[in-house]
Amino acid sequence: MMKNLVVLFAGGDMTHAFEPIFDGKTAFDCACFWAQTVSENAGDKNAGVSVFTVPEYKERIEAAFGAKKTDVVVREQWTNAAVAREISAACTRHDARCAVFAWADSPFLNAALTEELIRIQTEYKAEYSFADGFAYGLAPEVIDRGCAGIVAALGEDSQKTAGEKPASRDALFSIMSGDINSFEIETHIADKDYRLLRFSFECGSKASALGCKRLYESAKKGKLLSKITDAPSCNVYTLSDLAEKDVSVLKTLPAFYNVQLSGSYSHALVYAPIPALPSAQNMDIGAFSALVKDIAQTSERAVVSLSLFGEPLLHPQFADAVSEVLRYPGLTVFVETDGVLVTEELASRIAASCPDAEKRVIWCVLLDAQTAPVYGAVHGIGDGEKAAADFAAAQAAVAVLAAHFPHAVYPQFTRMKVNEPELEAFYRYWKKADSPSRGELIIQKYDRFCGLLPDAKSADLSPLERMPCWHLRRDFCVLSDGTVPFCRSAACATGCASAGNVLQEGIQTVWERFNTPLEAHISQSYNEVCKVCDEYYTFNF
Repeated sequence: MMKNLVVLFAGGDMTHAFEPIFDGKTAFDCACFWAQTVSENAGDKNAGVSVFTVPEYKERIEAAFGAKKTDVVVREQWTNAAVAREISAACTRHDARCAVFAWADSPFLNAALTEELIRIQTEYKAEYSFADGFAYGLAPEVIDRGCAGIVAALGEDSQKTAGEKPASRDALFSIMSGDINSFEIETHIADKDYRLLRFSFECGSKASALGCKRLYESAKKGKLLSKITDAPSCNVYTLSDLAEKDVSVLKTLPAFYNVQLSGSYSHALVYAPIPALPSAQNMDIGAFSALVKDIAQTSERAVVSLSLFGEPLLHPQFADAVSEVLRYPGLTVFVETDGVLVTEELASRIAASCPDAEKRVIWCVLLDAQTAPVYGAVHGIGDGEKAAADFAAAQAAVAVLAAHFPHAVYPQFTRMKVNEPELEAFYRYWKKADSPSRGELIIQKYDRFCGLLPDAKSADLSPLERMPCWHLRRDFCVLSDGTVPFCRSAACATGCASAGNVLQEGIQTVWERFNTPLEAHISQSYNEVCKVCDEYYTFNF
């Protein structure tokens, strides 16, 4: 009789997954307990447990299972294709029909969801089954061993681009999606859709581990569970609803730091609140260095934007600021620029400042048009010749940057009534694989800055139901003098108080003050500024 094999993947960064943050238990302990529970519940359909890992974790994983026989597969490096290949091989070794696959840093994997997916996989003779609408980390994936072999072959051939990437949480589906109609796929859809909350109940980062720890503590306080090993039998909807209303789970650590490096603009952009900006100074590079150190210590991993307001390349030490962020391996740099000051020398210098700079510096070039006259209108350039010259310089900047930062340079189009007629032409040109950006582009939503700017948006993309603001949950904006507004959109609003000064108080102290407005959003109570804002659903990294 063919059996099911439980496969845990412990090949990523397990630093926080091995921390005993659940009353002495680790996320890895929890995942192993779930795996053994599923395996035991399967009875004579149990093919055991297999763990995929890297050499540094091998001994620890073998010790965790003790006398219980466990198949440990070790590779120096794991790619998406390698995960699929080893699933197929492990199923063959254990004479298993299917693999029940999950990452080993997920403390809230649910046994009932797992059993339902196995039932669906079996009853409908599916090749691959997954749960949709739930938070990540609650449900595994189920894949037929023959399907796993096919996915591996695709990842080594026609879907090689996806297959060669380092193993990700969507390792299997990222390969399958390139030929999705070739597979028999079944889905268990949640009764309530939690996707807009973007919960990720795993311990692969400091922020997500903190969220899991806080959810566990909240669940204990609410008597939903008494110990972490109750998690596999916990009601997933009750647990998810608890997380949805808990500010400590919704908001863990900042993921996107938006810093005003420069206080000046090259162009009078019609979508920037230039007249209302509170400061026109550049940030001191010493103060910036201290801020970046605090960011790395607080969040470990984050995106640091140098473009809250102003043109960052106008800062005389712009390249030094980029290099300062790249000193910390968990940080990525994001730059929005009009492109006029981009040179080959600058691009080369930044690319050479760090061995992996091409993967950790992201550029957006503010084009906003496909012709010079419309570009001039959006960028506030009344002189036709200057508009044409700057437009040409911005287009050239895309090519210069893309040569050093392939697939990390995005021509950007802020969508408004004035440039809407050029949107399709912009998209068609830059989306081509042979365009200067190599097919990359961004279509940006217009922001009224809480009513400060006129209503110039060409379309309303707001959700039917409002949710707690993403920016209060994840963003941390810093003006050049260290002042922290509660969000970018409200930074210039009349009478809107700041959260404090990060250069004087530090990130943790200021970040705690975001709880109050976020709690108001959770209870659907909005102040006069938030009430007129429609940026709450936009998401940065």
